[in-house]
Amino acid sequence: MDRTDLFGQELLDAATHKAVFGGLPSSLSQSLRTPEVGDLVLQLLDAGWRKGQLAGRVEALPAGEDPVAKVTRFLRHLLDELPPDARWREEQVRRERAAEAARAQEPEPASEESRQQWVAQIRAELARPRVVQPSRPLRVRPSCALCGEESSFFVTKQVRLCDTCVSLLAQGGVRLAVEADEAGRGLAG
Repeated sequence: MDRTDLFGQELLDAATHKAVFGGLPSSLSQSLRTPEVGDLVLQLLDAGWRKGQLAGRVEALPAGEDPVAKVTRFLRHLLDELPPDARWREEQVRRERAAEAARAQEPEPASEESRQQWVAQIRAELARPRVVQPSRPLRVRPSCALCGEESSFFVTKQVRLCDTCVSLLAQGGVRLAVEADEAGRGLAG
């Protein structure tokens, strides 16, 4: 086939044109066989784009009223972008630098001398005799309202008595004051 258009301008070779635009409808593919589109494709290939990468992006374009203009605009737009392979290489370099920086900031393991000092300090602390403080007896019940001992009986909401004080109450030695119970303490002697 001829490699020039009617005006003698170079066209994209048929194999490259088919590789890039072969997935499009044949009428659109033929419409894209222009020197301008061919020049854009060659510039993109020179920049590092691969034919399959271009074909995948061109085929994914949505249909519109003027598909040739849309494809041409898209190809011009790709000239401003970095090819995927170059982007991938830049990303790899960035990741390697980040990994190197992370390795540089990793804490170093302690030296054997430092570890032995820590072990000796811990052993010394463990070897010391422990000081056991006597624990106070747990008070399970509230204290008696009269004598302060542990109460055994619930008399009113605020008055609890031990066995001794209950027997005093039963003998009449102490009495409950009703008005005092409402005010607070609840016992009268």
